[in-house]
Amino acid sequence: MAYFDQTFFHTPRFGAGTFLSRVLDTPFDRRSRDIARRIADLRALSDAELAARGLSRGDIVRHVLLTRRG
Repeated sequence: MAYFDQTFFHTPRFGAGTFLSRVLDTPFDRRSRDIARRIADLRALSDAELAARGLSRGDIVRHVLLTRRG
């Protein structure tokens, strides 16, 4: 399974373009943003915090893609 990490793109939070894109969102778009956010959140943790969760930096993407959130 491949995943293209787009966390380096900056997307504005407000504006007409953002509003229009949110109106036309698909479930895939929302899931993709959620995956990117969860990966960024885990990458922001220290190595010790990741180890406490049983993860290493190399496991982050796999962990996010293979676990479901509520």
